[in-house]
Amino acid sequence: MLNVGKKRAQERGLGDLGSLVWVEGDAAKLTFKDDSMDGYTIAFGIWNVTHIEKVLAEAYRVLKKGGRFLFLELSHVDTPVFKQL
Repeated sequence: MLNVGKKRAQERGLGDLGSLVWVEGDAAKLTFKDDSMDGYTIAFGIWNVTHIEKVLAEAYRVLKKGGRFLFLELSHVDTPVFKQL
């Protein structure tokens, strides 16, 4: 998926801006500093991680105050807290 994203960024003229950094890693053990990200996105992946709570905690940890957490999931939700959202 990283390669698809890189290709699409290049096609849209975003590949050489330097603002996009492509990293493959463990969503439950991010290598970024605390409060270092303006945004965190995940698509079709939150339900495929072993420990959702760890992934969400890491997203919160790396986001700056006022940062945005966006996730895209189109599947049926059984987890009560997410069902309400």
